[in-house]
Amino acid sequence: MRHRIVRTLRLGGTAAAFALAVTAAAAAHPDVPLKDHAGNELTPASTAPYSPKQTCGACHDYDEITRGYHFQQGWDELYTAEEKAEKPWLQGPGMAGKW
Repeated sequence: MRHRIVRTLRLGGTAAAFALAVTAAAAAHPDVPLKDHAGNELTPASTAPYSPKQTCGACHDYDEITRGYHFQQGWDELYTAEEKAEKPWLQGPGMAGKW
């Protein structure tokens, strides 16, 4: 009886590990060529900066993503006059310029 329980637990654990591995592989993002602001593919020798809008915008809603809190980190929020009175050197809760 004890061997049956151990065998069942091992089989269940193996099945769970396999299911997690398959799910993780299915969720992986495919390779995406990086593009510059004009939509040209970049090579390792390229000196132009990459454009997230050109690179990701073909498949993802770039405007929606850039409005999210994680992207903005408070950059799009300004302190009120009362809040600024406490710390006049800050413009808002964003991470830019913080120490």
